[in-house]
This record gives sequence, C-alpha cells and structure tokens, in this order.
Amino acid sequence: MWLNNMKKRLTLQFLFWNIIIIYIVQFIFFSVNLLAVHKGFSFSNKFYNFTFSPSEVCEQYKIKLLNSSDDFNLNNENIKVLTDNNVWLQVLDESNKEIFNINKPQEIPKEYLAGDLVQYSTRGYKMPKPSTISAKTFEKNGQKYSVIMGFSANDTFTYTLDFTDEAFKFYEALILLTFLLTIIAGYLFSRKLATPVSDIISNIKLLSKGDFNIKTKKKIGLYKEVNENLKNLANVLYENQQERKNMYKHKEDWIANIAHDLKTPLASINGYAQLLANKDYEIEAQDANRYGEIIIDKAAYIEDLISDLSLIYKFRNKVVPIKYKKENILDIIRETVIDILNNPIYEDRDINIDYDSEEIYLLCNKKYIKRALNNFIFNALIHNPKYTRLDINISSKNGVVLEIKDNGNGIDKEELKVLFNRYYRASNTGESHKGCGLGMAISKEIVEIHNGQIDVHSELNLGTTIIISFKN
Repeated sequence: MWLNNMKKRLTLQFLFWNIIIIYIVQFIFFSVNLLAVHKGFSFSNKFYNFTFSPSEVCEQYKIKLLNSSDDFNLNNENIKVLTDNNVWLQVLDESNKEIFNINKPQEIPKEYLAGDLVQYSTRGYKMPKPSTISAKTFEKNGQKYSVIMGFSANDTFTYTLDFTDEAFKFYEALILLTFLLTIIAGYLFSRKLATPVSDIISNIKLLSKGDFNIKTKKKIGLYKEVNENLKNLANVLYENQQERKNMYKHKEDWIANIAHDLKTPLASINGYAQLLANKDYEIEAQDANRYGEIIIDKAAYIEDLISDLSLIYKFRNKVVPIKYKKENILDIIRETVIDILNNPIYEDRDINIDYDSEEIYLLCNKKYIKRALNNFIFNALIHNPKYTRLDINISSKNGVVLEIKDNGNGIDKEELKVLFNRYYRASNTGESHKGCGLGMAISKEIVEIHNGQIDVHSELNLGTTIIISFKN
C-alpha cells in the first residue's frame, strides 16, 4: 500500500512542479515583453534590438518628412541611419507613384496598385525583394502622401494571424487539447521517472530492516548506475554483517580463552596459597620455596596478560606515549633472533637473515618494534614443524621492507582474514604456548603507529610470507 502511495505522490509532485515551472516561464516572458513595450526596456543600443518596432520607426520618419523645410528632405544623419541598417524609404503620392526615395533597391517598384500594397504589408516575402514594410499616411501642403519603409526580411519579420469566429473557436479547442496532451504526456513521463525511484526507496527500506536480498531491475540510462551501486551497497552490507557475526563469534571464543587462561593460573595460585596458609599442614622449606616460585610465575603470567589487554586498547585509542629514535633495524632483528635461539625450546630452529646493507636505519621505538618482530617470528616457529626454515630479508630500496618467510604449514583463507583480529586465536596453537590471541593484533598496532603496513601471503602446505613496509 505504501509503495503505491509513494508512486502516486512522486508522480503528482513531478507533474505539479512541471506545470508550475511552465507557467512561471510564461509569466516571466510575458512580463519582460510588457516592460519592453511600455517602459522602453532594451537588451542593446543598436538599431535592431529587443524592443525594435518598424511601426514606431516609420512614425518617426513620417514626422521628420512632415517637418522638413523643403517638400521632402532628410538630414545626413537620418539618411546614414537608414543606409547603415539596410533600410529603404519611399514617399508615394495619392496615385501610389513614387516621388521620393532613400536607399531603395532597384527591385522595388516605383508604382503600386492598392491590392499590392495591402498584400505586401502583410506578406513582405512576396515583394520583388523580400522586405518587412511599414506604411504611414500624412498630409503636407494640402496634399496626401504615403511613406513606406522597408526592412530587410533577415533582420525583422512580421506574420499576420487571421481569425474568424469559427477559427477562434478552433484555436481555443486546439489550446485546450494541447493542454490536455501536455498533462497526459507529463503524467506518463513522471510515472516513468517515479516508478524506478519508488523501487529504489523500497529497496532502501529493505536494507534498513537488514534484508539484503533486494531486487534491482535492469535499467538503462539514468537509473542503471543507481541500481548497480545499490546492489553493491547491499553486498557490502551483507559482507559487513557476516564479518560482525564472525567477529562476535571470535570475541566469544576469545573471552572464553581469556577466562580459561586466567582461571588456570588462578587455580594454581589459590591451591598453593591454601597449602601455605594451612596451619594443620606442615610444609618443608624446600616445598614452600617451590610453591612460592609457582605462585610468582603464575602471577607474572596473569600480569602479562592484563598488560597485553591494556596495551592493545591504548594503541587503538592512541594514548600510549612513544619516544622515537633512529635505530639500525638490522641490529634489532639480530637481537630478537638471538634471544629466541637462546631459548632451549627453539635453539635448533633454522633462522636465516639476509640484507642489502649493514646499516638500515628506521625512526622507531626499539622496545615496541622488537616486540612486534618477536611475535611474528615466534608465530612462525610455534605454528610450524621443527624442520621449518625461516628466512628474514631486510631491504632498504623502497623505504625499509622486512620479509619474514617460512615454508611451513601455511594459513587457510578464513583464518587469514582474521589473523590480526584482537579476538583471534590460531586453531593450531600448541599446548606449550601460553598466548591469549593478542600477539598478532598488538604487532599490527605497533607497525601502524610507526606508519608501517603489513601484507600477508599464505598457501596451505606451502608456507607464509609476512611483508612489513615502513616509509622513510
């Protein structure tokens, strides 16, 4: 129902404003002409202009001839105006014979029949030389004369409409029919415009309700691009909705992981603390020290976890004060790799470093850059078999570019999409790894606050390549 009402409203509004605009234009045109005729309004100072009237010009020259001292004479200025504007003038006596002329073409006759004058006055194109003529009569020295002025048909044109009573009724009917046809044509045209607009509004309403299965009819011209963009918008909104659902699922999983990661060390801390606090249970000093070390270790793990949670939100909200210093990125990578290889768990791993210069400098915070690199390298080691080869390439050709490449298991497309999501935790993380799924997200934030960019390319069973680019 609302769709039909919308079509009607759009159609009527379009039709209404079309009619209003037509009448406004007509009113303005009529008003300008009225001002031009009665107020002398003009668009130009030339002889032929917007307000030019052959009858008025003829009247002026009639008066000049009537007031001339000789029988018929004009001053040089008046003659020049006629010749410059290709206007000719004749004075005829009572028998319609020429007795005086100025600038008259040779084709124009010197004598007229009364019927010819009547015909020429309304149909100037029938003259030997097509001209628009204007005639005036006057009396001078007791004699009657006619003055005829001819204007080039290329400069001014007069057309006479003849109406009988029946013809007038016909024209009234024609005007009414024209108006009705205009209304009908405008209505059909406005419906043609209103129907696609109504469809677009209907689709937008569906999108607002979360229904992305919109129907866009194939159109050409004006609405083709609109429909294509509307369909693209529906696809983007649908993809965003799916991404939010996946994000929510990962968030739930991540919260469950965090709860588990907190619960396990807290259970250990609580258990050993109760043993130490139990007065009925005698604990040897050696056991008490061991229990204390376990409590300290678990507390440190919880503290690191809370610190990571705080850090990632500080990075996201840009409230972390960072001091930058020019550092040799090659030295930072070497230190990071040495620290990892000094860990007994990874001491037999194959890590190779390649570079194009011994001195590749980057304006950075060494602590955070080292942490990001540590996360990237650890992930390559943790999620791949022990025999995996890890290559780290450093280039300074286009800024500073780091490439961390392995020939391990690779990452499937779905996990690759959420690799840097702060709610993401890899599905193949081993039990020995205590991470909570924040490492990659923190690393991405670190790279971005250093005006860097990360690109990841991976294929299952072929390995993964992480490319980190910094602008100099």
